[in-house]
Amino acid sequence: MKISGYVNDKNGRAIEGASVELKSEDFETVYRACSGKNGYYEICAEDKFYPFLASVKDYGEKNLEYWCQNLDLYEDMRLDISFDKLEIYGLHVFSVRGAYPSLMVYFRPMSLEKFKNGDDDIAPDVREICVEIDNYKSEIYSINKVGEFIGDRVLTAYLLQVSLSEGQCDWEKMSVKICDENYNQGWADIFNAQAKKR
Repeated sequence: MKISGYVNDKNGRAIEGASVELKSEDFETVYRACSGKNGYYEICAEDKFYPFLASVKDYGEKNLEYWCQNLDLYEDMRLDISFDKLEIYGLHVFSVRGAYPSLMVYFRPMSLEKFKNGDDDIAPDVREICVEIDNYKSEIYSINKVGEFIGDRVLTAYLLQVSLSEGQCDWEKMSVKICDENYNQGWADIFNAQAKKR
């Protein structure tokens, strides 16, 4: 199977030389490609489930990573990628049984500037969050800052409650974008591992 698409910056300009890696459950790279002059990348991979895909260029110097989760390569897939100076790490989506019909969205954001400064908490000052489900913008009902213990300190993470339209129970893809006060941005995508696709 083939996964392909374009790697762009926050202004839509092509990024040449970005690594795009399919990873195992242990975060080991199993397939890798590099974007060309026009930002295009292509990975030919075994037909199976891949828990992670990551992409970046100049990690920790100019950019942080883009992440995508739950890629089920049962057919060719197109996935366009963007990254910048923010990162959305550990994106997780779940619903609460018996609660208001919505989805809960968890992630831990990271800022390149705070990372380089050696700050204890590297979460950016997020000024905007956008959530799309299957290319439709979701309403964000609540935004909660929470602490995630990582062994030697606690980092700021977010727990959102977002709208789920009628008939979207079998949603396929959620996209999350964040922006800080300096207009640095970060993106992550997650596919619904429970969606019936085959």
